[in-house]
Amino acid sequence: MAIDAPFARHREREIKAHQGKVYCLGWDCEGQKLASASIDKTVRVWNIEHRHKEKDERHESEFKHSTRLYCLHWHPSNPAELVTSADDKYIRLYDIRSHKGALRFPTPGVNIFLGWNAADPHVLATVSDSNVVTFLDMRKGKYLRSVKNRQEVNELAFTRDGKLFMQATSSGVEVYSTATYEKCSMLNGHTGTVHSICVSPDDKHMASGAEDGSVALWDLDTMACERTCTHMDGGVKTVSISHDSQYVAYAGEQDYLVMESIQGGRKPWTVGVRGSQPVVDSIAWNPKHLVLASAGAYSDSSASKTTGNIIVYAPLVSR
Repeated sequence: MAIDAPFARHREREIKAHQGKVYCLGWDCEGQKLASASIDKTVRVWNIEHRHKEKDERHESEFKHSTRLYCLHWHPSNPAELVTSADDKYIRLYDIRSHKGALRFPTPGVNIFLGWNAADPHVLATVSDSNVVTFLDMRKGKYLRSVKNRQEVNELAFTRDGKLFMQATSSGVEVYSTATYEKCSMLNGHTGTVHSICVSPDDKHMASGAEDGSVALWDLDTMACERTCTHMDGGVKTVSISHDSQYVAYAGEQDYLVMESIQGGRKPWTVGVRGSQPVVDSIAWNPKHLVLASAGAYSDSSASKTTGNIIVYAPLVSR
C-alpha cells in the first residue's frame, strides 16, 4: 500500500530495551524521553532522537520492581516525574533526576491501568483487577472517590481540560463528569470489549479500540461516532493520537500496525511487525513530533525468540 506523504521518509529503528516483553510505553511531556515497562520488572528511561539516526540507544535511568509491571504514566506537565503500577497494590511516583527510591501510595487492589488529569495534575485515576476505579490526590496521598463497576474496565482517560473522564469497558466507552462522576454518555461503537481509548490533544476527538478489530473515532462535542476504521482482523489493544490531532495509530493482535488520518481521505500506512505470533501491546505518539514508538511481543531479527524490543518510527535526518 502506498505510504501517506507525511510518513514517506519515516524509517524504523529498533532498540534492544529489555530482557522480556515490554507492556507499556510513554513519552514525557516535552517529547525528549521515552519510558518503557517490561515483564522483566524494570522501568527504563531513554533519551530518543526525534529524527532517525543509526546509533545505539542506552537507557539513562532504570527503576527495578519486585513484581510484574502493568502500567506507567508521565506527569502531564513535569518531564521529570512518572508513576508506575505493578502487581503489589502500590502506585509508585519516581523523579528521574533523583537516585532516591520512589514515593509509594497504597491502593485497595492491583492497579491495571492509570489515567492522569492534565488539568489538575494532583489527581490520578486507577482501575484495579476487581474493576474498582479510584481517584487519588497525589499531593495529599488520600483517596477522593472509589467506584465499583459491575463490568470489566480497561484503559482510562481524561479530556485535556479535565471536564470529562472516560473508561473503556466490556460494553463500550463510559463518559462521566469529572466534578460529579455522573454519567454523561455511553458510547457504543463496537461489538466487542473496548481495550484502549485516547483523547486528541485538541480535545475534539476520542479514539477507541476494541476486541472486534475496529477503531471508532468520536466527536467529543456531539458524542457521535464520525467513522470506524476496520483495517485489522485481530483485536485492537492500543490506540494513540498524534500531537497535532491529525493522525491515529492503532495495533494489537496483528502482524502490522496502522497509522491514518483522523479526517479520512488518505490511504493508511501499515507497518509490518516481526514474529511468528506478533502482538503489539503499546504504542505512543511523541507529544511534539510525528514520531511513533511501539512495543510488544516481537521476534529478534537474528533469532526466533521473543524479545523486549522497542520500535521507533521517525523521519530521516535531512541532508
